[in-house]
Amino acid sequence: MKYWTTRFSQYHAFNWLMIWLLLCSSAILLFPAAKLGPAAAHWLHACSLYLWLGILISSSYFVSQCILILMDVAQQQLTQYQQRHKLEQMIRCLDFSERAILREFVLQRKSVIKLPITEPAVKNLLESGVLTYAYGQPLFEDDSMIKALMIAMPARPLITYRALGLTKGKMSEEQIEQIMSARPKFASKGSAR
Repeated sequence: MKYWTTRFSQYHAFNWLMIWLLLCSSAILLFPAAKLGPAAAHWLHACSLYLWLGILISSSYFVSQCILILMDVAQQQLTQYQQRHKLEQMIRCLDFSERAILREFVLQRKSVIKLPITEPAVKNLLESGVLTYAYGQPLFEDDSMIKALMIAMPARPLITYRALGLTKGKMSEEQIEQIMSARPKFASKGSAR
């Protein structure tokens, strides 16, 4: 409904004018001419073309606004579908270091982790929309800082144990050792603090 909030509500007075034009023209044309006096009936007959023109203009205005709103909704749906498809492809094609970074959220049992945004895997996850800044986008460009990051809301349902290389059941000591040795050095240091 972005179109409605930015465009349609912007012309509030014009919208009311079109509503009144439509209602008044319709009411005058639908009123039975037999109940009017001869002078009013003659005036109605003379002005009927203008009244029909008012109905045509106001109704076409509202039809065009409805079409624009429907196009806006369709565009939003398409954008959401494309973003979800992009996230699905990204999560399906995670490399070893990206998987290890996402596993850290499970291993540390935290929803927010401080990670260096200059790290290539972290940067790639940020750019693809899998990770996002926990407390809003930084106001100034400072790539050297470690930022608090979290898994983006649209990506959360797509990140499963299978996508992370984990099993739901009990893991063997060897599997646990492999996962712990695959932890990124910066993440394991951050959890130790």
